Amino acid sequence: MKELPLTASDSASEINRGQSGGLIVIINGDAGQVRKQGPNALRALVRRSGPADVTRIVTTDRHDIRDCLLDAAAQRPRAIAVIGGDGTAHSAIETLTPLDVPTIPLPGGTMNRLSARVFGRANLLQCVASLEEGEPRGLAGGRVGKRSFFVAAGFGGWMQVQSLRERLRKPKSIAGLRALIRMAPRQFADRVSWTSEGAAALCHSTLIIGVGRIDTAFGFGLERHEPALFEAAGVDIGDWGDLGWVTGAAMLRRWRRLKRVTALSTRAIAIESNHEGTPTLLDGEFHMLGRVNTVTFEPKLGLVWAPTRRRAPW
Repeated sequence: MKELPLTASDSASEINRGQSGGLIVIINGDAGQVRKQGPNALRALVRRSGPADVTRIVTTDRHDIRDCLLDAAAQRPRAIAVIGGDGTAHSAIETLTPLDVPTIPLPGGTMNRLSARVFGRANLLQCVASLEEGEPRGLAGGRVGKRSFFVAAGFGGWMQVQSLRERLRKPKSIAGLRALIRMAPRQFADRVSWTSEGAAALCHSTLIIGVGRIDTAFGFGLERHEPALFEAAGVDIGDWGDLGWVTGAAMLRRWRRLKRVTALSTRAIAIESNHEGTPTLLDGEFHMLGRVNTVTFEPKLGLVWAPTRRRAPW
């Protein structure tokens, strides 16, 4: 009888029954750093520097990553390591956590913020070399309806700029800039109303929510402990001058001093857009959500396998 493929609705007990205890590594061949180094070089690195209980190393692409994760979970490993960017790591944690299989997010993309949440300031070789010892633990994050994020989320019209990401890269950067200029008037006019745990409602053009401090979520500053709260920041961007001013202040980590910014810490936020839907980025992935949404903090939203000691604060 042919075994049916595993689905995320299967119970964790079925997954863990007869668990082999080995480690499976999945490489996303479409991730930025993977394309530069080559999947074969990464396979050799894992074999050379990884733990002795690596049972399989699989190379896939972004289209088949979820099916590959479910197939790997059916093998009942002690954990599944993924080499890719934040999108790959997010997909793995979201897929495997309901199956009670820990994810090991290894750096293979551009930002690698999810990997930093687990390993701190460690490169791929250092992460792989530390896989021998560790334990499963919960990862704090935010939930928006049925969706989740573990680093940061953004709400408002400016999140649609993500769709221009590829066009803003060379050699298509001129076409991307033209598209950005055409769409800018609507982004300046968009508004998002939000309220935190019964406080007075606020209204801004953009709302950013970080798991922990926003600076840390975007790679600035250090975080020594797992976050216990969101940091939320509403920003008013009314024209190109505002956009440049806020961007510069963010790079210098002085954005909290701006009058057009309102920041606070919270565990729950209610959001309402002035349009039919709410353009949203969750860990860098674009979604068009409904007009009204609630974002809640969950201290153990994801399940990851973490080394006994992080190399340094993330």
